[in-house]
Parts: sequence; C-alpha cells; structure tokens
Amino acid sequence: MSNDILAGRWLQLRGRAKRAWAWLLADESLAAAGNADVATGALQESYGVAKRQAIQKVTRGIDAVAGAAKRTARSLDR
Repeated sequence: MSNDILAGRWLQLRGRAKRAWAWLLADESLAAAGNADVATGALQESYGVAKRQAIQKVTRGIDAVAGAAKRTARSLDR
C-alpha cells in the first residue's frame, strides 16, 4: 500500500473522529474541519490508487515492449 493511500485513509479516520467529537460538543467549526479532513483524505487516497494503477500500466507496457524486442531478436538470430 502506498503512502498516499495510507495517509488518505488516516485523514479520513481523523476527520470522522473530529466530526463525532464536534457532535458531542455541538461545535460547528470542528465539524467543518472534520468534513474537510474526510474530503481531503478521500482525494489523497484516490490519488494514491490512481498513481499505483498508472505505475502498473506503464510497467506492463514496458514488459510488453521488452518481450516483443526479445522475440524479434530471437527471430533475427535464426
């Protein structure tokens, strides 16, 4: 799991805790801060997932090109 995903999930958890605490204290500004943390965490987590998927796609593409180059080199050696 990447650091972005982990940090995003932590922010979401922290934001939910802030919202719960804000509900107990009836503090609207703390609730707003909790909502902001949850939204920020969700964005950061999705960024981490997208970044990981992009890295996997690039790696697969490089592997495919390397495989094609090996097959071509083998066919030229024959």
